[in-house]
Amino acid sequence: MSGFAAFFDKELLEIRRTWRLWVIPSMLLFFGITSPILALVTPSLLSSIAGAQPGVVITVPTPTALDAGAQFLKSLSQLVIFALIIGGAGAVSGERSSGTAVLALTKPLSRGAFVLAKVIADTLLLIVSTIIGTLVCGALTRVLFESVDWRSLVAAVAVWLVFALLVTAAMHLFSVWCRSRGAAAGAGLAFLFLTLLAGIWPPMSRYTFVGLTGVASRALAGQPVEWGWPVATALALAIACVLAAVRLFERQEL
Repeated sequence: MSGFAAFFDKELLEIRRTWRLWVIPSMLLFFGITSPILALVTPSLLSSIAGAQPGVVITVPTPTALDAGAQFLKSLSQLVIFALIIGGAGAVSGERSSGTAVLALTKPLSRGAFVLAKVIADTLLLIVSTIIGTLVCGALTRVLFESVDWRSLVAAVAVWLVFALLVTAAMHLFSVWCRSRGAAAGAGLAFLFLTLLAGIWPPMSRYTFVGLTGVASRALAGQPVEWGWPVATALALAIACVLAAVRLFERQEL
């Protein structure tokens, strides 16, 4: 793993000085702010729409802090996951196609260190961004709804974060495996689709990572959840993806 520290510092510097600093952090911060606001104003918006249509009556329950958390979790599970797939598609393939990977590897930098530095830097960015977005969402929910169940919110987001880390690891593997960003993004979308499809089968949902979305929703609602198998299999697969990415990159021709 020669050259890891120097290349890891380069990755952190690149995050601070390029678009990578703004995409995932900005999305999580944006959803942390807007989710409680949307949960609060949605009933009023629906009522005003119904009032403009004679004879149309829409009954909407009074919004609660749970609605704000549900809106935040929904945004994470959909839009942020898609952003991780699209952004992660070029993690290695982008540098390889532009020639910067060859330039970096002419230095005393091993291929394993090259991949691991990228994975760890992206993982840290995701974790820090998720913490900030969750704190903002919880604080604003407390202000707007005068209450917030921090334990349920943090538990739900933590379960989602496990799946997001798996997606991040898988995208680095796909980015090594595929020569183009488009192909890597397509592989990532296929992985997401197959995960959602497999979740229909109860045993898969209960004993593998495909059940993480359901676990997060139940955790947010304060229901008892069995998170051991889904979380363990997700973390195991994430580690396997990283090791496979390193091994594959070491054998590839640049």
